[in-house]
Amino acid sequence: MKTLKLTLILFLFAASGTIFSQSKSDSLNHKQADTINNYSKMMDSLMNVYTKQYNEMSHQSNKNNQRKGAGNNLFGLTIDLVFGVGISKSSFDLSKDTTGLNNPNSNTGPMIGANVNIRLLGFAFGTGINYSSKGFTTNNSNSFNANYLNIPLMFTYNFDISKTEISLSAGPYAGILLSQNNSQYLSLKSIDIGIVGSVQGSYTFNNYLGALLGVKYEQGGLNNLIKTNSINNNISSMKTTNWYIYSGIKFTL
Repeated sequence: MKTLKLTLILFLFAASGTIFSQSKSDSLNHKQADTINNYSKMMDSLMNVYTKQYNEMSHQSNKNNQRKGAGNNLFGLTIDLVFGVGISKSSFDLSKDTTGLNNPNSNTGPMIGANVNIRLLGFAFGTGINYSSKGFTTNNSNSFNANYLNIPLMFTYNFDISKTEISLSAGPYAGILLSQNNSQYLSLKSIDIGIVGSVQGSYTFNNYLGALLGVKYEQGGLNNLIKTNSINNNISSMKTTNWYIYSGIKFTL
């Protein structure tokens, strides 16, 4: 009987030890699992912070690479040196057509200039000096040419397509008469007032240099180019329509 009791006591003691050992092992495994989970969460958090910082640095680097010249988002300056050819068409108001001016033919001539474009506080405008030759050929093949220096004031909208900048510009201009043919037909005023518009594409080689190609339209003689004491009293007014195609080099400062 005593032997049976002793055996039962030893069995209960062994069972208690096994249960305690199992419980202790489960607790240890649970703590290890919590540690691994916390470590994983910490690594995920660090990776998120690193990824965010990397993306911000990459975005800033891309902005710096896309920036042209030494300017910033508030101010920028470009200089365009342009050269091309123009087609000039003249129209007249006549009381009597005695010299073949009713429907004169167009003339072609050179165009060369330098334009300065300024971007300030989100707005863009340009000015410059452009030399051009205007004129016409009468129905009886007599030619007339006048040479001008035009000074535009153009408001511009720019947008980019990859490395190509597209510029849409329009505004008034004032032309200064440099010379004209001695003519039996007419004498021109020294100032030409008109409007000008252009579409220009600029391909950038780097942040400071590019090539450009454009088309420009001018409507001149809004102030009537004919002098009041013109040679031919049959001509009451003269206007000009001019188209130019040009190329050149763009410098970004």
